Amino acid sequence: MKGFRSAPWSPLSDPAPRHRPARSPALRRRIALLAIAVGAGAGALFPASIAAAAPAALRPPPAGEVAAVRAHLAPAQMRSIETDREYCGYLGSLPDGRLAFTEMLRGRRNTCTPRLPRTGFTPIASMHTHGAYDPTVSAEFPTVQDMDSDRREGVNGYVATPGGRLWYIDSSAEVVIQICGPGCLPQDRNFRDGDDGPTRNRYSRDELRILEGTN
Repeated sequence: MKGFRSAPWSPLSDPAPRHRPARSPALRRRIALLAIAVGAGAGALFPASIAAAAPAALRPPPAGEVAAVRAHLAPAQMRSIETDREYCGYLGSLPDGRLAFTEMLRGRRNTCTPRLPRTGFTPIASMHTHGAYDPTVSAEFPTVQDMDSDRREGVNGYVATPGGRLWYIDSSAEVVIQICGPGCLPQDRNFRDGDDGPTRNRYSRDELRILEGTN
């Protein structure tokens, strides 16, 4: 895409890993309960902090940024599905203000740690894929670790799923939003939508924590 180019990376930085969790037997039940709670106002089943996750703090990404990320993620998404490995990198800005991308590095099956360039690159958002479709892995939404890693690094994030969804992580607001649904990025041909129950368009960090069953 015109106006965008890759930036060299350096092994000197120490970014945090991103990962996808295993699907536990209770996950579908937690998603169903969460959907019921949200529909009922969430007050009965979940703390008020979840019911009142503040959307006012959310800052949706610029349309031009999203278009650039989708174009850059598409080939990495295809490699991720073919190899069942996560791929990760960064979106950032150059000193002249242009957007740029780091190399999309191949990670492991359930984790990937991106690398930052040494100089001349200001990171804006991390980007990573969630590998190939696996009925035992909950890969259709970002994880708490994804959000926490972005927050520690002071960046936002983009996550591509095996179903072809694109998610945006606003790490300051601690909210994830679904930019586009299944098939908006390359999709694993074996993908079955609905394995985790209904997927909402927005989750707070607390809601993700409940879905994963983490503390």
